[in-house]
Amino acid sequence: MPPRIKQIAEVAVVVTDLERSRRFYREVLGLQEFHYAGLKEDEGATFHLGNGYVGLWLPGKWPGPVTDLGGKAHVVFYIDPTEEDSALATLRKHQVKFWGPRYNESGELHIDFEDPDGHMLEYWGRKDLR
Repeated sequence: MPPRIKQIAEVAVVVTDLERSRRFYREVLGLQEFHYAGLKEDEGATFHLGNGYVGLWLPGKWPGPVTDLGGKAHVVFYIDPTEEDSALATLRKHQVKFWGPRYNESGELHIDFEDPDGHMLEYWGRKDLR
């Protein structure tokens, strides 16, 4: 039986312009950068996300056994549904391409958008995070 997965620990995405992506994750998403020994600042960046992380990596710079992650990512971020106006205003302010808002059958908020490299991201406005 596999271990019980409790949450996302880190989502790693390949980026083409590290500084541009750093600004996006800091200014548009409001995440704090986390610095740790061994991470070369010109190869990647890690940001706190709740009690997990988002890692940004240049092609071929992933420090694991597979150095080229390739492809793109889709990452969903939980937000409080009362933050809908703030989320939309921030996306508009930074001229981020987005779709929505849309609502699922339970009335939960969804706003899909792209980061600078076209990775699909999503805000999911939900009160119950069980």
